Amino acid sequence: MSHSTVTYKGAVEQRIDMRWLTEVMVAPIRNDDINERKLSIGNDQIEIGELFEIPGNFSNSHVVLENTTTKMDYVGAGLLGGFQVTANGDVGHYAGASLSGGNVKINGNTQDFTACGMSNGFLEVTGSVGDYIGSAYAGDKAGMSGGTVLVHKDANNFTGDLMRRGTIMVVGNIGDYCGSRMIAGTITNLGTIGKQVGVGMRRGTILLPHKPKDVITGFHDCGRHSLGYLTLLLHELRRYESTFQSLHPMRRRVQRYQGDAAVSGQGEMLIWIG
Repeated sequence: MSHSTVTYKGAVEQRIDMRWLTEVMVAPIRNDDINERKLSIGNDQIEIGELFEIPGNFSNSHVVLENTTTKMDYVGAGLLGGFQVTANGDVGHYAGASLSGGNVKINGNTQDFTACGMSNGFLEVTGSVGDYIGSAYAGDKAGMSGGTVLVHKDANNFTGDLMRRGTIMVVGNIGDYCGSRMIAGTITNLGTIGKQVGVGMRRGTILLPHKPKDVITGFHDCGRHSLGYLTLLLHELRRYESTFQSLHPMRRRVQRYQGDAAVSGQGEMLIWIG
């Protein structure tokens, strides 16, 4: 698939709002207009052409970002179906935020609020992510409502906070408050998990390889079960090239906990036992 390469020139130390890239992709404009378009950087207005090298044959369907930094926020935010952004390096906050059908791949790490408000599409992070992946924007009441996020290393705290639908897959470890205030959706990992799993959870599924060290009092042990729908879930998890493909496709035996009773929640925490 052909793509356009956009290279950051390393021109400023302030944070850069990368939503301009989504805008010129979904509503393409001439190269000269892209270069002359101005961004607010700190208290200044700087032309995009001073910050980024834009190819003369700019194609809007797939853009590869080179020389990225953690100062770049909103990489791939709001991307629509049929569009793709690949970032080769670490990026900042809100990567893939409000993603609504596109494909975003970060070949590096991201900071906080990755995939917040996401409603559709696929977001892949080859490194680790910060706090609040798949959560809501600050002040909103609903987080991620669809799509799939795949993290190849670790996720920090508040993974899936206020998550409404969709799937978050973490190959490595997840920090504290995973699934906090979760409304629906699926979160799973293959590593360890921190404290307060599922606190305030109302519905949804948290699927784990090991029982957390402390299961909060709002979760009740419902015994061991063989759940047929897990084969369908595993089929979905194994679609993507990752360590999740090592899971046996017919695995379905789990220990089931239901909660959080403190909020009359009907969510489930499932622990693999076979």
